[in-house]
Amino acid sequence: LSTAKYLADAGHKPILLEARDVLGGKIAAWKDEDGDWYETGLHIFFGAYPNIQNLFGELGINDRLQWKEHSMIFAMPNKPGEYSRFDFPETLPAPLNGVWAILRNNEMLTWPEKVKFAIGLLPAMLGGQ
Repeated sequence: LSTAKYLADAGHKPILLEARDVLGGKIAAWKDEDGDWYETGLHIFFGAYPNIQNLFGELGINDRLQWKEHSMIFAMPNKPGEYSRFDFPETLPAPLNGVWAILRNNEMLTWPEKVKFAIGLLPAMLGGQ
């Protein structure tokens, strides 16, 4: 959709094709007959994504955004019905906020698992991923 917007801005007339009756593909959402919202798939964005922030500014919709608490909630694999949260503090930039969230969670990951996870993340963090 953003490509179509930029093509239109450049004077072209893009044609959007969609298999369903709602544009958006993976980011489509709709209300059912009971008034409940459904989403086709997970879609999130964070304040650290400059391109999407610029697009929102160009579209003039910044005032319509509803920023949510930055946390991830997972079902506990060995404890049915229980959940574990990873809270990402707003005061730390990415990826440090993710490191903090992982270190603070003691329900889902053991310290040896956290160390293995950190070792696996090092190349991405040091490489600016």
